[in-house]
Formats: sequence, structure tokens, C-alpha cells
Amino acid sequence: MFKVECYTSSKLNERPVAFVLSNSRYKVEEIIDRWYGEGSRYFKIKADDDNIYLLKYDERADRWEWVFYQNPKMLDALPSPDVGLLQNSGREVEDIDGIHPVN
Repeated sequence: MFKVECYTSSKLNERPVAFVLSNSRYKVEEIIDRWYGEGSRYFKIKADDDNIYLLKYDERADRWEWVFYQNPKMLDALPSPDVGLLQNSGREVEDIDGIHPVN
């Protein structure tokens, strides 16, 4: 089950304030970004569970969709994107001429 509770002023379903997903209710703590598509509005939000969600409101169908979910804590487990640094060492690689990609 997916249901969105909205703030409504002069515009219907202006922005999400909470949503129910799998029988759990989450409060919107922050709207990180929002943008418009053809007949749709998108909201990238941070919920009170500290996860990031992308919600889409289809204006033509008057329907909300859950598009994307991201757990920011899991991003800490990914390798460092910094080129030239050894992971968690703080040391720079001095000689990379002898390093070749593994095929």
C-alpha cells in the first residue's frame, strides 16, 4: 500500500507532508529537490527514517507513485571515488605508472 498525505493551498496536492508505505507512516522532514515533468511533479524528500525517497505526482491521473528509495548510510560502504587516495588511509599514491587495470 502506498498513500501520500499532502499540503494543499491554492494548488491541489501541492507538496507531500507524509506517506504510508507497507503499512508504515513516514513524515517528510525535508524536500531536498522538486521539479516538473510533462503532466507530473517530482519530489526528492528526506523522511523521518533518514532515508531519501523520490515521489511522483501524476497530475492527469491524480495519483502518487513511489519512484526511488535510497539509504544514505549504505553509501558510506561504497569505495571512495577519490582518485589517487588509498581507502581510509589518507595517503596519496605516489607512483601510479606501474599500476594497470585488471582485465
